Amino acid sequence: MTPPEVRPRISQRHWTWWLMVAVLVIVAVARLRLLDFPLERDEGEYAYAGQLILQGIPPYELACNMKFPGTYLAYAGIMAVFGQTPAGIHFGLLLMTTATALMLFWLGKKILDETAGVVAATSYALLAASPSMLGQAGHATQFCAFFVTAGLSLMWRARQTENWPVLAASGALFGTAVLMKQHAAIIAAWAGLSFAFGKIFCAKDSFRRRIASVAVYGFSMLTPLGLCCLWLWHAGVFETFKFWTFDYARAYASIMRPTGASSLFWRNFGWVIISGILLWLLAVAGLVLVWFDGRLKNSRGWLLGFCASSSLAVCPDFYFRPHYFLIAVPAMAMLAGAAVSVTCQWRFGRKFMPGIYVLMVAMTIATCAGPWFFIPKLKLAREMYGFDPLPEAERVANFIRENSSPHARVAVLGSEPEIYFLSHRHSATGYIYIYALGEPQPFAEKMRREMIAEIESCQPEFVVVSDTARWQIPATNSTPSIFDWWKNYQTNYTRVGVADIIFRNETTIETIYAFGTNAVARHGKIHRCALEVFQRKPGPFPEPTNLMETDEQRTNLKTP
Repeated sequence: MTPPEVRPRISQRHWTWWLMVAVLVIVAVARLRLLDFPLERDEGEYAYAGQLILQGIPPYELACNMKFPGTYLAYAGIMAVFGQTPAGIHFGLLLMTTATALMLFWLGKKILDETAGVVAATSYALLAASPSMLGQAGHATQFCAFFVTAGLSLMWRARQTENWPVLAASGALFGTAVLMKQHAAIIAAWAGLSFAFGKIFCAKDSFRRRIASVAVYGFSMLTPLGLCCLWLWHAGVFETFKFWTFDYARAYASIMRPTGASSLFWRNFGWVIISGILLWLLAVAGLVLVWFDGRLKNSRGWLLGFCASSSLAVCPDFYFRPHYFLIAVPAMAMLAGAAVSVTCQWRFGRKFMPGIYVLMVAMTIATCAGPWFFIPKLKLAREMYGFDPLPEAERVANFIRENSSPHARVAVLGSEPEIYFLSHRHSATGYIYIYALGEPQPFAEKMRREMIAEIESCQPEFVVVSDTARWQIPATNSTPSIFDWWKNYQTNYTRVGVADIIFRNETTIETIYAFGTNAVARHGKIHRCALEVFQRKPGPFPEPTNLMETDEQRTNLKTP
């Protein structure tokens, strides 16, 4: 006969495990329904760069952006296994977020107990798929969360043991998180300083061994970035990589002013927490409750340090876009786990807290049920992204792929890099976004000139023009818009396709497609939001514009 004191423990284990399995299955079903959800712009960038890597073309040769190439490599790995499709990418994301949740379960269980682990895992799974944080998309912050959690798990083991391979692996994982997105450098810095402080001032082994442990950890953390730089140098694109990820990234971060950043934070943060507000409030409660549990005596500072660094990792450039908050979700989930676990130690909490948490989970699922299970995917894309031409990009890409050879080049005068990926055609220019050309930053004119020169030199078979970008990036007195150049250069092309987005009323937005010169002519005037497809006319092209006539001008363009 089973001793009475063991029964509650076994019963609780079954209850918590079933809850975790149920939540992970529900979230997986939601993600499976949205497998072929249209790629958004960031996903298009990562997918196109990953596609090029699979073809042997390094980052920053045909696709340039200010992000480190870690997510490009991660996408390449996912697509190598699951295919170069939106569904393949999103299935890889499903596996990755599930693995992150399971690692948080293990970590919460080690730090506190199984209850903390289950709450951390389920909270993460729900929040990471939150529509208000654009959680259905494979953003770089989702990959950061995975590698940070993996590094954190091995860091916990390294604190308990003297296993140097585990120590080195932990540092390498934090360094890899930085390659996914530079914001993770704040978490990696906290991890390194936390480990070094604990080793130097609290460890009992010899001073030489303590210093050696810190050196191993620090070296392994820097190794991923070092190997990345070596790879890009060998590929001949290191200077381009440096410009985009350091020079331009620094100029971009300096655009946002504190007053604008403050209002942007509160507006976006209010939107971010709306679909999971109960779990966010539970995490806030965890900030207080961790001080009332003796089990956290030796790990309280470590846990709070992780939460503080994760919160700061949202802030480096002060743009506070909804998906930026995904990098803080593992820390929020750990706090939520601590809150429930600590409360369950009390007599009142042991009786009521499990039911309260299940109710929180049920209400969060109910809040997200529409986007996850019921709203048609194309309608959901419009509700979440407004006039961004995500579904339209797919149709345009299909038209280009069906009407060109595999070696044809394409230029997009807009910010829809998913067209390159979906059409399986190379870009005529490394500028896969044109927002940078209209930003108040010192490299804007240089970028505009380079993009024009690359397009004229390549003479792409197709040019896709985003009329949304045309209105969002106006010309100034000192810097003509790239669309001013296009007005003249367009004479070398014939318009052969239109995806015209029409706003019928407050609730109805529809797209009219016209492909072929006759269909385009019958369509007539287009509206303000549309994608236009132009095909190159046969015959000789004019000589490229002489954009840099003297050495002095070249120098001025490189040095703002």
